[in-house]
This record gives sequence, C-alpha cells and structure tokens, in this order.
Amino acid sequence: MNKLIKIEMVKIFGLIILCFTYFFGFAQEEKRLQQPDIPGDIMLDLGFNSLINNSESINTKLFPSRSFGIYYLLNRKLSDQFIFNSAIGLTFEKIGFADRANYQVDDLKIISWDTLGVGELKSNILAINYLELPLEFRFYPSRTVDGEGLFVSIGGILGLKIAAKTKIKYKLDGSKFKETNTGNFGLSDFRYGMVARVGFKKVNAFVKYYMSDIWREAPVVQVTPSQFTFGINLTGF
Repeated sequence: MNKLIKIEMVKIFGLIILCFTYFFGFAQEEKRLQQPDIPGDIMLDLGFNSLINNSESINTKLFPSRSFGIYYLLNRKLSDQFIFNSAIGLTFEKIGFADRANYQVDDLKIISWDTLGVGELKSNILAINYLELPLEFRFYPSRTVDGEGLFVSIGGILGLKIAAKTKIKYKLDGSKFKETNTGNFGLSDFRYGMVARVGFKKVNAFVKYYMSDIWREAPVVQVTPSQFTFGINLTGF
C-alpha cells in the first residue's frame, strides 16, 4: 500500500512540474514581447517551526527549530485584484530538541531513538530538506497593477523529502565534539499543507500548517506530530 501511495505521489509531482514548466514557458514568451528580463522572482521564507499534535512527548525548542526556504516564483495576473503565484524551490527545516534524545547510530550502523549519555549537550537538531511546490492566490483589496499594495493570500504546498540528518554538538572533558548522521529516520517521504500570507509589496508575514505527519514511523509510540511554521517573507531579488 505504501508503495502504491508513493507511486501516485510521484505521478502528482510529475504532473505539477509539467504544468509549472508550461506556465513558465508561456510567461516567458509573453514577457519577451515586453522586456528582455527573465520572468519571475526569487522568494525567501524565513521562520520558526513548532510541532503540533505532539502531546509534549517530543520536546523541542523554538529558536533552534528554524525554517529557510528559497523558491523561484512566477505570477500571473488574473484581474486587478487577484494574482496567482506558482513556485518551486528548496525548504530547509530544523527541529531543535530540548532534551538529550535524538537518533543515534551504533557500531553496527543501526539507527535508533536514544538518549545521549555523555558530555554537556550544546545542540541537538534533526535537519530535513524538501523540494517544494507552493501555489497561492493573492487578493489585493485596493487593486494592483504589478503586485504592489496590501494583499492577503491563501494556498497550498506539496513537498518531497530529499535528505535528512542529525546534528549533535556536545562538550566532554574540555573538548568539543560534533556528531552528524544521515538516514531516513522513519520520516514521511511526502508532505502537504496550507499557507496564508499578509503583506505589502515585496514583504509579508506567513503561517504554514502541514496537515501530513512529519514521521511515517514516529520515534515515540502513538505520537504523530505535524508541523506549524511562521515567519517573514522577502521577494524580488
């Protein structure tokens, strides 16, 4: 069943990327008649992550749990008040654990959820990288010509996990140590969610709610946390 779901999700991703490519080509041809500039903008999302539906079984810290996304954004004006945005890019997520628990790798290369038993813990992070496709509709109450003015937006996000690793830093007997392990860690291969934004011109505040579970097999039994992200966005580089 999981294999069938993965196949269907890959098909969906392929269809969306095909549509995005068509949209890009159409927009490029349209802009070529007006100006030589390459269409689109670079969009940056800077924020913090929080776990929900967690029952406090997996303890996290807010500030180490950072989110950074960089996307290539194309927009199409639908009317004087509505613009449709489509983007593709990478999102780099960090989950900073508040205690000493994280994924450990033993001498037999077996990965398990365990507690760091030695040293003074300095940093304890799970980092996950995604290829993502954000789509959204923006509404401009006072109308807009080219995306200027106050706006609100709502949309969706599809994500494909491409890499994950742990980063643990600790101090022992006056020496600093850093452990980094890569693996799947029971994480979900795909994720999907919703995004809302409120902004003015090239700057906005956003919230993202991922309705899918972070883990396919969570490290703590009967816990299925999902992710909530909030932050600011800068567009137009």
